[in-house]
Amino acid sequence: MNCFLASIFAVTQMLFPAADTKPEGYDGAKVRVEDGAAVVDVAANHKFSGVNFVFPAPFALNRYDVWCAEVSNRTDRTLDFIAHGIAKGTSKRFANVKFSLAPGESKVVKAPCNRKSYTVAPGSKGLPGVNGYDQEFRADNLDKSDSILSIIIFRTFEESPAQFDVKRLWVDGERPGMTVKIDDAFFPFVDEFGQFAHAEWPGKAHSLEEMKVAAKAEEAELAAHPESPIPGADRFGGWGAGPQLKATGKFRTEKWNGRWWLVDPDGHIFFSLGCCYVRLRTQTPVMDREYFFAWLPDKEDPLFSDCWSKGELKWQSRCFYQGKGLVTQFDFAMANQIRLHGADWKAKFNERQHRRMRSWGFTSMGNWSDPDIMAMSRTPYFDYFNLDGVRRIAGDMKSVWRKFPDVYAPDFESNVIKRASTAVRKKSRTDPWCIGWFVENELHWGTGWKGIGEDLAKSVVDSPEDQPARIEYLRRIRAAHGPDAAFKDATPEDVRAFTADIAERYFSTVKKAVETVAPGRLYLGCRFCKGYPDAIRAATRHCDVVSYNIYDELPIAPRPADGVVDKPVIIGEFHFGSLDRGALNAGLQPCRDMKERMEKYKRYVRYAIKDERIVGTHWFHWHDMPLTGWLDGENYCTGVMDVTDNPHPEMIEATRELARELYRQ
Repeated sequence: MNCFLASIFAVTQMLFPAADTKPEGYDGAKVRVEDGAAVVDVAANHKFSGVNFVFPAPFALNRYDVWCAEVSNRTDRTLDFIAHGIAKGTSKRFANVKFSLAPGESKVVKAPCNRKSYTVAPGSKGLPGVNGYDQEFRADNLDKSDSILSIIIFRTFEESPAQFDVKRLWVDGERPGMTVKIDDAFFPFVDEFGQFAHAEWPGKAHSLEEMKVAAKAEEAELAAHPESPIPGADRFGGWGAGPQLKATGKFRTEKWNGRWWLVDPDGHIFFSLGCCYVRLRTQTPVMDREYFFAWLPDKEDPLFSDCWSKGELKWQSRCFYQGKGLVTQFDFAMANQIRLHGADWKAKFNERQHRRMRSWGFTSMGNWSDPDIMAMSRTPYFDYFNLDGVRRIAGDMKSVWRKFPDVYAPDFESNVIKRASTAVRKKSRTDPWCIGWFVENELHWGTGWKGIGEDLAKSVVDSPEDQPARIEYLRRIRAAHGPDAAFKDATPEDVRAFTADIAERYFSTVKKAVETVAPGRLYLGCRFCKGYPDAIRAATRHCDVVSYNIYDELPIAPRPADGVVDKPVIIGEFHFGSLDRGALNAGLQPCRDMKERMEKYKRYVRYAIKDERIVGTHWFHWHDMPLTGWLDGENYCTGVMDVTDNPHPEMIEATRELARELYRQ
C-alpha cells in the first residue's frame, strides 16, 4: 500500500533584495539598506539581536531544498549566528542553522528546509500519542513550514555591539512535498517486529530468518574488527600512543597544547565520542491504540511477558497520555531480542554492546545508559541523577517540563547531598571507568529576556507566599527600594542580581554535594538547552565541565564573557534524522536522507574536535525510538540501530572514520 502522496517543486527565487521583502531590526538592532545590502548594527546586551526579513505574504519554504544567505562580518572579532524561519500562527522555528564568521569574513550560508515529519492529509484520523500528528486532522496544527512569514538572522552569545550585513537571501533546489493519508486502510501500520509496514528501506526485516542472517553477519563483522579504529587507543579509548600526562587512576581534565581534554585514568588525552541511552528500553504505549499493531502477544505468554509494562506520564502537559494514569506498554525491540537470542538474551546483549562500541570507535556511554552495562568496566561512562525530593519553585514558567529547585529552601543543601548519596550507584563514586556525573537534565532557566532571567523571577513571584525564594526576592527588593516596595518595583538590575544569585547558589551547592559524596569525581553540570548568561557564568565557575545539549547544525556553545575562568565543554546530546529508514518523525534536526545525516554527523563532530573547549559529543541515541513513540510521543528515527537491533551501516562507517582521525591534530 502506498500511503504517501508526493509532488515535486523546483525553482530558484530571490527573497532579498526584493521590493516586497522588508528587512527590520530585531531585538534592539538597527537596520539600513546600503548599496543593496541590509547592514545590521547589533545592540549591546541583547542576546538575539539581528535582522528580520519580513515577507509580504506567507511563504512555502518547505517547497525548496535550502534557503541561502550571503552574510559578512564587519567587526574585528569572530561572531556566532543563529538563523531560522518563523511561521504563521506558531512560535516554532523552521529551517534552522548556526554558523560563525571570522573577522571580516563573508560567506554563503545554507539552511536545509527538511521537513521533520510527514504532513497529514485532510480527512485523516491522525495518530494519537505520536509526535508530529494530531489526534485528528486540524489544518491550523500541521507542519507550518508552508507558511513562513519571515527569516531571522541574529548574532548570539555575546553582549558587545557588532555589525554585519546580508547582501542576498534566496531559496534554491527541489524537494518532494510528502503527505500521509491516515484512513481505515492505513491500519494496522506497525508490523510484527515494530517496523513501519507501509514502506521499504535498506535493512528492513521481513522475517525472523532475515533477522537471524543479519545478526550472524554482524557477529562475523565484530569478530573481524574487535579493536578500536583509534590508532594507538589504550584500554579506555584514550590516545595511548600520544603524550603521557599525569595518571591519577580516574578521569580528570587538563588543558594540554592549548586545548582542553579529558585525561583518562592512565594519563592519556581522551575525547568522549559517545552515545546516550546504551540500553534496551524502547517500550511504546498500547492502551487506546491497539489498532495500530499487526501483532501483540497475549500478556500471559511466558515468552514475551517481560516485554509488557506499565508507565505513567508525569513530565509533559500536552501529550495524549497525560492524566491517563498507568498505561500499558509493549517493547518490540525486547521481543526481537527474545526471538533472536532466547529468554536469556540480556547477558548476551550487554556483552555485545561493549564489543560494538570498541569496534565502531565509540569511546563512552552517555546519559541514561544501562547500569548493568556500565558496571561491566569495559567502556567509560557517565552517571546521572536528578534532584528529586528538593523543594521546587511552584510558580508557573512557560515551557518548563520540570520546575526549578528553590535554592533558598533551608534544607536545599542537605537534600541535594542526600539525593547524591542515595541516587548514584556506589560503584560510580570510585569506579575508574566512570568519567563523571551529570546532575539534572536540561534544567530550564526560562527564555531569559534580554539575558536577565526574567522568566525565573516571574515564576518566583507567582509562587505561594511561603515560598522561600519569593520571601528572599521580596526582601532584596525592599532592601533596595524601601520597606513598602513590592515586586512591581523591581528594576532590571534587581531581576538580574536575584536570578544570578539563584544560579550561583544552585551550581555551588551541587558541586559541594558531588565533592562530599565522591571527592574528585567530575561534575558536568545540568546539560543546558536554554540558559541565560549569568547561569552559564555560574556553571563555568563551579562545574568541572559545562554541558550543553545542542540540537543544531554545529555545536556552537556559548562563550562566557567578563573574564570568567576558562572551562571545558561537553555536548550531552545531538542527533540528525531522516524519513528514509521507516520513520514517521526525523527528530530535532531533520535531513533529506541517511547520506545527509552522516555528512552532518561527521561535520558536527569534526567542528567539536576543532573547538579547543569541547571534550566530547554524545549522539542521541543508541536505538531508534519506537515508531509509535514513548509515553511522551517522542518517536525519532535517530538511532545507531533499528528496532530489530540491526545497525545502520552508514552510522558505523561514519563513526569509525571519526575515530580514526580523533587525535590527529
